[in-house]
Amino acid sequence: MNRELESYIEELEHHEFFKCFSTEELNYFKSNVVIHQYRKGQILFFQEDPKMFSYYLLKGLIKLETTNSSGDYTYVDYVQEHNYFPYSESLDRQNYGYTAYARTDVDLMMISNNIMTEIMTSNVDLLIYMFKKLSNISVFLEKRIQMGSTPSASDRVVQALAIWMYDMGVTQKDKMVILHPLTINELAQVAGTTRETAGKVVKQIHKEGLINFTRQGIYYLKPDYFNNLMFN
Repeated sequence: MNRELESYIEELEHHEFFKCFSTEELNYFKSNVVIHQYRKGQILFFQEDPKMFSYYLLKGLIKLETTNSSGDYTYVDYVQEHNYFPYSESLDRQNYGYTAYARTDVDLMMISNNIMTEIMTSNVDLLIYMFKKLSNISVFLEKRIQMGSTPSASDRVVQALAIWMYDMGVTQKDKMVILHPLTINELAQVAGTTRETAGKVVKQIHKEGLINFTRQGIYYLKPDYFNNLMFN
């Protein structure tokens, strides 16, 4: 194992998810997980594959997609670094509910079902933490459903940007920033519109000084504007 991968193991106790672990549980966990590196575009698992592992993302961005049986509906979501997934399939689901892609080069821990179940069922603090996370995810999904019903495609694009900021943004001074190379095509897919419409909206709100959408990341210059869309 190279030094970078070793450092991941050494620093786990500083990550929020692992603060619920006892010293014994953390040591047990460290000795039984595998760290794997995926290149951009590689698939971790397909929707409805048997669930063999849970994951903890150490570096990069994961894209999740689920499609209905007729293929006429696709749901897209993202997981950024320092997050465990999938929460909703942690205990009782036998198959993955999504197809997971490496949206960028990623480093992640693969956690066998037996190990995760063993720790979860004996650690009340971890179960409470995961329940709170699932509650937050439910609120987030309800907001996405509400925004998705907006008839105006232009409004849906701006609302999708607000959702991204809430989900993936980090604070930099007086700005919020998504430090991942998301594209106009992906924005259009989340907003349920065309690339042309999404591009026009981004160009307009850039002129208004609200956002700077680059190949390296998305810079929210007036985050309060997007927060108001989420919570008002």
